[in-house]
Amino acid sequence: MSTSELDGRGTRLNPANRYERLHVEQAPDDDAPPDAAPVPTELYRDASRSILAENDSPDIGFRFSLNPYRGCEHGCVYCYARPSHEYLGFSAGLDFERKLMVKMDAPELLRAALAAPRWEPQVVALSGNTDCYQPVERQLRLTRACLEVFAEFRNPVSLITKSALVTRDADVLATLAADGAVQVNVTVTLVLSATPLAPAVGLLDTMVGAVVSARGAVVKLDVNCAASGLPAASFAAVVTTTV
Repeated sequence: MSTSELDGRGTRLNPANRYERLHVEQAPDDDAPPDAAPVPTELYRDASRSILAENDSPDIGFRFSLNPYRGCEHGCVYCYARPSHEYLGFSAGLDFERKLMVKMDAPELLRAALAAPRWEPQVVALSGNTDCYQPVERQLRLTRACLEVFAEFRNPVSLITKSALVTRDADVLATLAADGAVQVNVTVTLVLSATPLAPAVGLLDTMVGAVVSARGAVVKLDVNCAASGLPAASFAAVVTTTV
């Protein structure tokens, strides 16, 4: 299937939810016409009353994590978070990319959690499940608001993203970095053009630019780079930028 046929989505498949008894499947004669508009993204308010997820796994390097969004428009077909969407009554396929749960109260809930007497300052992983800088963040700015709360409390935070949008918040990241309270992890997966594997993620030159900007903000930075099939010059650019 070509990228154009995907309309910016990682998949057109919407498999049945393993936890649901009923499943609606489109009949062949109900197929959308070739010129049909791309499937729009739908936002749903997440009414969670707490914002920090806790785990005690010895295999995970953090105890608490925060995800402002459930589901992800990046649409990476290999994303390990897809099955988690089934717990919400959605599909791990197309629903994961177009039906997003949004935690509009995330900043306020985070402030309450960090202000609680029982809270012991420690690193919180931001974006442990889905990308906190996915496209919808450009308008909602929930990730930025959460970073501002972390800066207010000088509580350390570590985030991981595939989006160059992280550079928008260089000022807040620099404030956190001044206290040694932030680590940014940038994943570079694409080569020269968007692919069906990750249709809504920035291109290589854009991500290298994000790496440079993050370093300019004096932020502790790690780069995850999948170099398979990467032209030598492009891989050298990533390596040189991160040294």
